[in-house]
Amino acid sequence: MTNTIPSQSSSLDDWLCYLESVHPANIEMGLERVATVANNIGLLNTSSKIILIGGTNGKGTTARCLESLLLAQGYSVGTYASPHLIRYNERVRINGQELDDQYHVDAFNTLEQGRASTALTYFEYGTLGALAIFKRFEVDYVLLEVGLGGRFDATNIVTPYASVITTIDLDHKEYLGDTRELVAYDKAGIFRQNTPAIIGDLNIPHTMTDYGAEIKAGMVISGTDFIFKEHEAHFTWQYKNYNLLLDKPAIPAQNAATALTTLAVLNLLPSDEVIKHCLANLVVEGRFEQLSTAPLVFTDVAHNPESARYLALKLASYKDKGFKIHALVAMLADKDKAGVLKEVSHVIDHWSLTSLHIPRGDNVENMAAALQTIPHTGTHERYNSVHEALNVIMPTQQSDTLLIVFGSFFTVADAINYFKK
Repeated sequence: MTNTIPSQSSSLDDWLCYLESVHPANIEMGLERVATVANNIGLLNTSSKIILIGGTNGKGTTARCLESLLLAQGYSVGTYASPHLIRYNERVRINGQELDDQYHVDAFNTLEQGRASTALTYFEYGTLGALAIFKRFEVDYVLLEVGLGGRFDATNIVTPYASVITTIDLDHKEYLGDTRELVAYDKAGIFRQNTPAIIGDLNIPHTMTDYGAEIKAGMVISGTDFIFKEHEAHFTWQYKNYNLLLDKPAIPAQNAATALTTLAVLNLLPSDEVIKHCLANLVVEGRFEQLSTAPLVFTDVAHNPESARYLALKLASYKDKGFKIHALVAMLADKDKAGVLKEVSHVIDHWSLTSLHIPRGDNVENMAAALQTIPHTGTHERYNSVHEALNVIMPTQQSDTLLIVFGSFFTVADAINYFKK
């Protein structure tokens, strides 16, 4: 890392190293600093209509669904998501495509010149950099994925055209609180008065709806204003005059229903045929993504209990077909490891645990200790890294076994890199 300020001719890697070094904390809650810099360089003066997407899980898949449905109608769309799996460029898409490094370098250079003495975290730089890129392209719609919580997240400096909440569960408890009510109140901070607020969670804490009512947000609530029901291969979605029967997509039907409702509220929903085509072709990296057919290998970024519950449902469908399930797991030290492992333990036949060799990564001994605290079936093995584990597992994996690699974006990235090589 370096404190030498890069220039417009520096590489993106040089800039990213610099951004990691200029603020003492990875996370610093509050909007004043980031709003000051945004105003200094005019980032909030934009004609783009911004849809803020918050929630514990499902932000990325909901954004991808919205992106696909808007692009299919000819709109230009900028999408900001985090974290990335392999390359930083994944965080910003214009019309569904990643950008060359120079666009990010130009944005960071503009920020550096405009921030004066204001310190920014890595995520704040990334958020403002994305806004600078979207303004440069003058896109019709911006899909802005909230990083942490909502109320004090850097993305919340914008004036949204609509706000979306996907799901509400416990994560980042040290910042958001240790109850769903506290988490929900924080996430509701992205609501605005007289502005659509679409809530996809199936068990909404009263703190979110209380706050929405207090500020007179235009809440549209799952289970009340819109309804979706899942069947074996299909799901139904109902909102006002809409009543559609759709094939299940590769993303959770709950998130697809939330995306459809958002566009319906904004009078932006395409034809039934376009909806069916978009849902059928949705692919989101790292979300139960198949990496290998023979042997059968999937990967998933599930890293909290709620996302683990959804993963368990996907795995159970293969278990019902006669597959044994082998789990390769590595997680970050600040995650609820026991809570995550407990949610999938009933479908796992064999465990492989490994360390993550990054600053926040946990070691295999702590993973094993977490596993021992919960009821589980099958034996477990320990490895030093995802790469080492895959080197051992892959040559001997049987055709009747599905290997699922999960626990963190970093775990998934390691698996994807392994198969690319």
